[in-house]
Amino acid sequence: MHRREFLSWSALGLGLAALPQGLRAASPDRSPWSDVFARMPPALAALVGDPQHAVQLRWVRIVRDAGGARRYITHDHGLAPRRWFPAASVAKLPMALLMAEAVQAAGGGVDSVLRLDAAPVSGEWGDEPLADTFARGIDRTFAVSENRPYNRWYELLGGEHIHRRLAELGYPQVRLIARLGSSDIEANRRNGGGALLSVDGRTLRRFPATTARARRFPFGRALSGEGWQNDDGSVTRGPHDFSQANFLPLADSLRMLQAFVSPESVPAKQRWRIVGAVRARLLRALAMRPRESTSPRYPEAEYPDGYARWFFVGDGKARYSDGLSVSGKSGMAYGALSEVAYVVDRDSGVECMLGASIRVNADGILNDDRYEYDAIGIPFMAAWSRAVLDVERGQR
Repeated sequence: MHRREFLSWSALGLGLAALPQGLRAASPDRSPWSDVFARMPPALAALVGDPQHAVQLRWVRIVRDAGGARRYITHDHGLAPRRWFPAASVAKLPMALLMAEAVQAAGGGVDSVLRLDAAPVSGEWGDEPLADTFARGIDRTFAVSENRPYNRWYELLGGEHIHRRLAELGYPQVRLIARLGSSDIEANRRNGGGALLSVDGRTLRRFPATTARARRFPFGRALSGEGWQNDDGSVTRGPHDFSQANFLPLADSLRMLQAFVSPESVPAKQRWRIVGAVRARLLRALAMRPRESTSPRYPEAEYPDGYARWFFVGDGKARYSDGLSVSGKSGMAYGALSEVAYVVDRDSGVECMLGASIRVNADGILNDDRYEYDAIGIPFMAAWSRAVLDVERGQR
């Protein structure tokens, strides 16, 4: 990910007067959002009411009673669960959880080896080895958001298992139907299979090669944008059809995360079958900063804490404060940013869950790599999350 220089707030051309009516000041008798937006730079708060940016927000307050039991209070703003937006790397969260279930069910652990029978027929792969440990895959995924571990897990699990299990967990409309880096619809239906190996090389499970049935966006056609830039630089005008791309509503991805970090908060049938050492290692990976990874190692000068996480620190090179833990996944694709996270601020006792997405594609052209990620999108995500945390701290 290459970062451009950030624009100043005034360069966005928006001021306090541009705030939507009702967002200019906090008041006890107004929505809790008023207090949050009032603590953001006005130019960024104004984006919430702009349809061009299609902002979706979910803030889940976690309040503990005297006995330590959690109560969840959900505040939503602009959620549109039937509107397509790029799942991007947030899709790695459920894929990692599905793979963890399969590893554990076969008697494996995080150091077990996942070996493909052959390289995937599409998607990002390059010089990736056919065999790698599950632990290394989850560290690469959550520390710096590498794509190849996802494609490995996709290749082993296959589309039918993926969607059958997602439906059992309560997510029948989620679609994980494409490898990362592949738009080949037919190739994405096929997976080549492989094996799960113990540390000493024993085969714990074989994953067969299969072909999944065709699946599409569940709510009609998924049209987005005003044009598509082709590989030769030409632009095909009109909305692009993403009906056979991955689809993961923001609320669903945050619910998946909640069901993993706090299984007691969801019905038993929605809980991931991940326990013990595998669960502990995955929890560690979910909160891993790049500088904390040992295999591979990522130099902090190139991979700051906000390299692949937008909340709180994405708009600079600062570290997370020592008392702040942020567990989750972010995504970036086609001019859209999204992130879901479980946040614990040990200094104040705050616990909350955050989910946000924003579209930053002023010219409406997709696949042209001209998006306002650094100028608008990441600063918005960082400022919004900081504002929520500030409000939360004030209520303790």
